[in-house]
Amino acid sequence: MTPVVAFVGYHNSGKTSFASKVVRILKEKGYKVAVVKSTKHSGLIKDTEGKDTFIYKQSGADAVALVMPDEIVLFSKEQLPLTELVFHYFPHFDIVICEGFKNSSVPKIEVIRKELNKNPLHNQLKNVIAVASDFEIPDIKNFSIEKPEEVAEFLEKSFIKKRNDDFPHEVTLLVNGKEIPMKHYVKKSLMGVIEGFISALKGVEKPETIEIRISKSEEK
Repeated sequence: MTPVVAFVGYHNSGKTSFASKVVRILKEKGYKVAVVKSTKHSGLIKDTEGKDTFIYKQSGADAVALVMPDEIVLFSKEQLPLTELVFHYFPHFDIVICEGFKNSSVPKIEVIRKELNKNPLHNQLKNVIAVASDFEIPDIKNFSIEKPEEVAEFLEKSFIKKRNDDFPHEVTLLVNGKEIPMKHYVKKSLMGVIEGFISALKGVEKPETIEIRISKSEEK
């Protein structure tokens, strides 16, 4: 699956400014980067009363998508887990940078400043792999908050290139929205079995992307 790294930090820690600089550097390196930001606020994107999308939402639709030549806007009541969101909407990106998602299982980098060093998040959250700060923090990997290029290089080596070197083909298994880790030989075996079945089907020529979804209903 596309690698995901979240930047976390307290309000006014500068995480948005720092993360955006990292994104800009990765883009300049030629990578395709997506950004996902979480917020506690609701209703930030207002729909216009009387417009078609508003009418459909008022009709009770669970999701309404507006597809325009330059962008897509999706209004949905369903809250997908972060990993499932990335799996469905960002499969062809090199990396997804998130802001927030403190309680997710994805790797996190805490942005922290000395004046806000009251109760560091890396002591409270799971899977915080590093900090970007303006002072030295013991027992964790440190980056200077003034050097986003070092974080960009770290993400490139540890996530983007590692993903490409691990297995030449992208094979991802999600069960109930959770990614299931697989070793090299398991990925190869799974891909071989699926490709074997597909090769016997008519009308399939050199598949480059194969997606399978199985939704099991409860047995009666």
